Amino acid sequence: MRILANLINNRFARVTKLLLLPLLILVLSGCSNTAPDQFKRDAREVYDSAMEAYLSGRLEEAEKSFKTIMEDHPLSQYTLSAELMLGDVSYASEKYDDASMYYTNFVALHPAHPKAPYALFQKGMSHMKDVLTLDRDQASARKALFAFEDLITAYPQSPYAEKAREFSGFLKNRLAEHEFYIARFYFKKKNYKGALGRLKEILASYPDGGINDKALFYIGESYLRLGESDLAREAFSTLINNYPESSFTHDAKGRLKAGAA
Repeated sequence: MRILANLINNRFARVTKLLLLPLLILVLSGCSNTAPDQFKRDAREVYDSAMEAYLSGRLEEAEKSFKTIMEDHPLSQYTLSAELMLGDVSYASEKYDDASMYYTNFVALHPAHPKAPYALFQKGMSHMKDVLTLDRDQASARKALFAFEDLITAYPQSPYAEKAREFSGFLKNRLAEHEFYIARFYFKKKNYKGALGRLKEILASYPDGGINDKALFYIGESYLRLGESDLAREAFSTLINNYPESSFTHDAKGRLKAGAA
C-alpha cells in the first residue's frame, strides 16, 4: 500500500508541475514586459536633468538624456524641445553637421513652431562654422547662404531675419571673392576664356556681392586680350556708368582712350 501511495503522490506532483508551468511562464513573461516601464523616469525629470547637464557643459550626458525623451516619451510635451535641444547640444559640441541635421529636421517637421526661425538661423550658423578661406571649397558658405535666405523669405518678421541679412551679405561677398580668386588665377595663366566664365558668374549669381566693379574691369581686360574690342568697350562703359566712384573707373577710362573705344 505504501508503494502504491508513493506512486500516486509522485504522479500527482508531476501533473501539478505540468499544469503550473504554463502559468509560471505567463507570469514571468508579463514581468519581463512591464519591468522596463516601471524603471522609466518621468519625462519632466529626464528633461530637467538634460537641461542641467547642458547648462553645466556635460554635453554627452545631455545628448543622451534628450535622446531618451524622444525614445521613451515620444508623445510627451517635452519631445519638441528635446528635438531642438539636440541641435543645440551638437552645435555646442562643435559637431556642426549633426547640428545642421537636427535643425533641418525640426524646421521641416514643425515649420509653424515659434522656434522654427531660430532653428533655421542656427542651421545657417552651423554651416558658417565651416566656411573656409577664399582658396578653399566654399560648399559650406553656399549652404549657410541658402539657410539664411530661406529664413529671410519664410520668416521676414523674425528677430533673426536682420542678422540673417547681415550674414547673407557677408556670404555673397565671400562667394563672389572666391569666384574672383579663381578668375584671377586663370587671368594670370592667360586663360582668358576661363577667367571670363568665372567673372560672368559673379555678375549672374552674386550681383549683391560688392565686387561687380572689379569683375567688369577684368571682363574688359579679358576681352581686350582676346581681341574682342567691342565687348571690352561694353564692359568698361558699364563699369564707368554704373560705378563712377569705383577705384577701377579711372583705369577703365584709360583703356577706352587707349584703343578699346
